[in-house]
Amino acid sequence: MQPRMLLHLNASNINEFHLLLEEKYDPYIIGQLISLVSNKKIKVISLLSHNECSISCYPIFKCQSLEKLELAMGHSIIQFPSFVCLSSLTALYLVAIRSPMKITCYSSNQSKELTLKFPVLRDYISCDCIWLDVKRVTIDAPLLEKVIIERQWDYSSNVSHAEIEIRASYVTNYLYRSYVSSETTLLDAAHVAEASISLSDDSKVNMSGQELKIFVRKLFNINNLKGLILQNLAPMEHYLADISAFGMLSNLCISYFVTIENLLCLLLKSPCLETLVLKYPIYSAKRPPKFAIVPECFLSTLKVVRFAKFTGGQQEFSFAKFVMEKSQVLESISFSCYKLRGAKMKKVKKKIFSVKRSCNIEFSDYLDT
Repeated sequence: MQPRMLLHLNASNINEFHLLLEEKYDPYIIGQLISLVSNKKIKVISLLSHNECSISCYPIFKCQSLEKLELAMGHSIIQFPSFVCLSSLTALYLVAIRSPMKITCYSSNQSKELTLKFPVLRDYISCDCIWLDVKRVTIDAPLLEKVIIERQWDYSSNVSHAEIEIRASYVTNYLYRSYVSSETTLLDAAHVAEASISLSDDSKVNMSGQELKIFVRKLFNINNLKGLILQNLAPMEHYLADISAFGMLSNLCISYFVTIENLLCLLLKSPCLETLVLKYPIYSAKRPPKFAIVPECFLSTLKVVRFAKFTGGQQEFSFAKFVMEKSQVLESISFSCYKLRGAKMKKVKKKIFSVKRSCNIEFSDYLDT
């Protein structure tokens, strides 16, 4: 059985090459095929495999006409040269299928370091890719705008210790969704406007407290953010005090459970915060919670607070009361009430309206969006 190919022709030149491998093939034959199309002035290369397939991509990284590269492989090992420079590449997608895709460097690379230079790259997506036996990856992409890094598979048998540095001054959107990992990502992006960070804490990777501290510090090394969405702070709750302040952050959304203590830690690091959205109930590690310090944003910038899933619990009420009493410029606070009806709703409203405040208060039914 031969590989199934889809070729788009433009006059005498091939513009796009899509190769879908549905069975196991001789890597040498696949390599020859890749070498053949890479010698053309091709703009798009897409390699997809559902099965184990070890491929040398060396010819691809010599193709200077390439504008989009998609490597979507399962159970596979992809070899990268130690230095890559593609002058026309605008989109790079490294996406695993069914199981993690392993990326390694050629055996002759003793330093185990990779340098990837993409002068006009705009989009970078990495999904379930393991940098295997690689110490450092430097992605030099000065025009990069969107970065997505996701990991969903259990990496316990293939631990990556690589440090990935993304040098990109104009990234505006950054999404990081992963397990806590021995692999660290450092995004050197002064203009990142929006970021979404989500961590899973059921990783089997054994890390020391110092390693976790370094991981969290590098993960949040994006100081000029204006909008931040956070999900699941539990894996990093003991290390939030060590992260840098968010000097430009104006919008913060917590989309999963968070303790009042962790929330206050983030508020203290967000002096310019204007809008706070809490999509799930908050709780306290201590009873009653302590509000010893008033965040700077309460005094000068915080205007809107929204409880998107308010249950009416005492600890949630304590935080809402703290916000209403201490915020000097608060304009509105809203409560989307979860499972609060009839007498319970009346009781909650009475407590909220009894708090001394100078802002508008809104109540609505919870909508699962």
